[in-house]
Amino acid sequence: MPETTPLRQSLERASTPAAAALSRLPGWVTTVVWVLLLVIAAIVGGAVGWVLLGLAVAFVAWLLYLAWPYASTNAKLIRIAAALLGVAIVLVRLLPR
Repeated sequence: MPETTPLRQSLERASTPAAAALSRLPGWVTTVVWVLLLVIAAIVGGAVGWVLLGLAVAFVAWLLYLAWPYASTNAKLIRIAAALLGVAIVLVRLLPR
């Protein structure tokens, strides 16, 4: 196991129940829910859309942070791409034409 900081240990301990619940679900469920959050946020717009978009980006960032020391290079690249997609959507919504 990689060397961990007190912040990481605290976050991992706090995240254990949620991570355990997610691990019991089929792998595709989290991806589908994340994509649905992004699509609904884009369709709904307004404050509700921003909240859904924030939840989607925060969820991917949380998973990225937790899995980083243990993930393969390919898994890291996929998670970074997903996080960047969320950030790109935020920027497109924030900076309209």
